[in-house]
Amino acid sequence: LHGWMNHRFGNDKKNHQLVARARQFSAFILVIGTMVDGTTLGPDDAIIVQNKDELLIPLLLEEIPTAREFKDAIKSLSPEQQRFAQSYRSMQLS
Repeated sequence: LHGWMNHRFGNDKKNHQLVARARQFSAFILVIGTMVDGTTLGPDDAIIVQNKDELLIPLLLEEIPTAREFKDAIKSLSPEQQRFAQSYRSMQLS
């Protein structure tokens, strides 16, 4: 089990990717999900990596603004645009 936490300092923006390689005559299952609590993984997807397979999966990292930043950013929008932005944010948070 491996975990990753991203720390950002200043305007440091890097491209990250998940790399998985299997040796010849070997195989493993790569599971991607979220930690439900301290001991439980909620799997979302999985793939079998076998016999010299190599996966390069780009990680699309998008920072979600704090509630205050979000509120300040949408306050000048029309009510319809605010509803859309709030709906999109709730989708990001779910």
